[in-house]
Parts: sequence; structure tokens; C-alpha cells
Amino acid sequence: MVGRLDEGTARRLLVEAAESHEDVLRAVRLAATDDDDRLDVLRAAVDDGLRTRRHLDYWGSSSWAQDAAPVVDALASEVAERPSAELVLLLQRAAGHLVKVILRADDSNGMIGGLARDVLELHRVACAAGVAEPRALATWMVRFAFDDQDFFEIDPVAYADALGDDGLSVYRREVAKRSAPDSAPADRSPVLRDLYGEFPSFAAKYAAERLAVIDGDVDRLVELLGGDLSSPHQFTRVAEAMIELDRPADALAWAHRGIAETTGWQVANLYDLAADMLADTGDIEGVVGLRRHHHERMPSSSTYAKLQTVARTNGTWDEEIAGARAVLASRDTGGLIDALLTDGDPDEAWRVATSKNQPLMSSQWQRLAEARERAAPHEAMEVYLRLADEALEHADKRAYRVAVRHLEAARRTAAAADRTTAFREHLAGLRERNRRRPALISMLDKAGLE
Repeated sequence: MVGRLDEGTARRLLVEAAESHEDVLRAVRLAATDDDDRLDVLRAAVDDGLRTRRHLDYWGSSSWAQDAAPVVDALASEVAERPSAELVLLLQRAAGHLVKVILRADDSNGMIGGLARDVLELHRVACAAGVAEPRALATWMVRFAFDDQDFFEIDPVAYADALGDDGLSVYRREVAKRSAPDSAPADRSPVLRDLYGEFPSFAAKYAAERLAVIDGDVDRLVELLGGDLSSPHQFTRVAEAMIELDRPADALAWAHRGIAETTGWQVANLYDLAADMLADTGDIEGVVGLRRHHHERMPSSSTYAKLQTVARTNGTWDEEIAGARAVLASRDTGGLIDALLTDGDPDEAWRVATSKNQPLMSSQWQRLAEARERAAPHEAMEVYLRLADEALEHADKRAYRVAVRHLEAARRTAAAADRTTAFREHLAGLRERNRRRPALISMLDKAGLE
């Protein structure tokens, strides 16, 4: 359609759009500038489009972020085409503006925060081009992280090349000024004291951790990230730091140690981390052993699936399947049923479900019914009717919609099983019991469930 417009009409429409919409006006101004004026126009766009004195409620925040996004897009184009020291400063200015807006906004959906993260990533990319003044960059990094806000981290590892020796020296000095233990608030809660340890703030602790990565100081990293080494999360952080330092053997050793010495659901992360590292070395047999150990320790349909995947890779699943299912049978009946259904064995899944006294979730019964529809539609019908009755224990439209879906499935399976009369009798009783729920009766009528 645009191609069919003559130039005069296109110009007129563009002018009208620019007069009505500020984001279009900014885009036109940026497109019309030459290289000499471009940064001045961008600066004006940043000051005009990334600031506000208003308090923004939830919907106002969303609208404001949508209007501000073209300015960030224009900054991204400039970073890609013409990174410069002046642009680095402008990006720092933009980040500062956005932080102030967040402080006055209900940014529950994270749209303004997303713009700020985009600007900070553009800043990192621009600095990686080698255009920033190292000492000034270091000073801004510390001021932004410690003084201006506490939403976003500025990672010195990502800026190490841009900072160079001179910038890192300034960064260390400025961080040290703000990291003295006696500068912590006297009334800090026990939780924060435990979280930050010797440091007065999260920013100080984070900076120390990242500087230890730059220095390759393994002992300091273990001290900072591992703490008292009492939780899986601490071991995970140490292992990930070893990976970042390109020390895979140490990373694997820390993961194995965490698996052996800690408990809780987060241990699963250590199993995943160790499995990935073993796979990277080509030790598939080691991955199988690790996944078997994980499944035996924390049996679930998820650990079963992970063991199955890797065992199939090296052709040993036939040797593993009986033991893997036995573990689920003894400790997680629901997980066993999920695994059997996923494996395409609905008959065995039905046998397990109906022979065990352990209650199952409604979603599992629904999966069982769906899997049994073809082989035993009468059994599926009974499940659907029971699920509909359970849904109607709640009196709201969402529950009614769920019940209607189950009843429609029951009608389908009743027809397949030649049990339509039994279905209609059940439906008549259901309607009588719920005759004082007009919304439900209306939904049943609309679905043809009469």
C-alpha cells in the first residue's frame, strides 16, 4: 500500500503522524540528521523520551515504556554503526534517567526495567569497542552500582578489557572505599548480615566476587561464594565460578562434593551441572551412572526421563528400564504413572493407578483417561464423569468450564462404549443437583449436554 502512494501523500501522512505521536517525531528527527548533528539529536531524544516527572501507575508504566522504546532502538543503531566516547556517556545518562523513572513507577511487568537492561547491554557493547576513557568508566561503574541504584549489577569481568589496568586500578580503589565492614548500617537485619557477611552491601560483595574472577583467585572465590558450604546453592556457585575460570576438573569436583555433602531440592542443579560437564568430555557412561544415582536418590518422572534420554544415547536403556521403574514404584506412584504414559504404555499405567491406594492428581487421571479412550472407552467415561463431579465442588465459572470439557469427553467415550444411556442418566442427576447454578446450566445447554 505504501508503494502505491505518491511522494507528496507520503510526506503529508508522515508529517501528520509526527505531529500526533512523539515517538514518530523522534524517529523522523533522527532519520533526518546528518552525522555531525546525530548525537545532539540523540541526546535531546534521551532527555525528552527517557525522563518523566510523573508517577506512573501500572498501565501508565506500560504506555510510557512503549513510547520510550524507539529511543532505545535509536541508541542501539548508533552503537552498531558509530560507537564513540560521547555515545558511552550518553548511554550512561540514559541509564540514569531510566533508574529515576523506575523509582517513580509501578514497573510490575518489568517493561521499564527491560529498557534499562537493554541500555546497560548497549553500554557494555559500546565500551567493548575500546572507545571509553578507562578511568572515567571505572568511576561511573562504581557510582552507578553503589550510589545510584540497587536494581542492576555492573559486572567488571564483562568490562575488563575496556577498563584495562588503569581502569581496574581505579575500580578497585573506589570499590574499596565503599566496602569497609564498618560502613554497614548499624540496624541491618540478621538476614542481611548473614547474606552479606563481611560486606556492607550486596554491591560490595558482588564486586569482590567478580574481582576474584578477574584475578583467578580460587581460594577467595571459594570463600566468597561457598560461605559455610552447607547448601547446594553454595556448591553450585563455586562450580560455576570454576567453569568461568576454565577449570572444568575443579568444577566437576565441586559439583560431586556438593552432591555428596548436601541435601534438598537444589541438589538437582548440581546433578545437572555435573552431567553437562561429563557430557562435554564425552563420558556418556559417567553421565548414565550419575543420572541413575540422581534417580535413585530423588525419584520422579523427571529424573526417570533424564536417565532414559542418556541411556538411550549409549544403547543401555533396556538394561536400565526395569530398575528405573522399580524405584518409582516404591517411592513415587504418580511419577511411575507419568513415566508409563510417556513411554506409551497406558495399560500398565492404568493397572498401577487402579491397584494403588495412593491418590493421584486430577491431571494424571485425565491423562490416563485420554490414553485409555481407544482401548477401554467405558473406563475413560467413568474417569471423565468423576473429574466433572470433582470440578463442580467449586462454584465458579472456571470450574464450570472444566466440568463441561470433562462431560463432553464423557459423552464421546460413552458413545464409543455404547454407554450413552448411562451417561444421560448421570447427566440428568448432575443437572438436578446443580439446578441452582444458572451459569452452569447455561454452559451445559450451550454445549448441547442435555
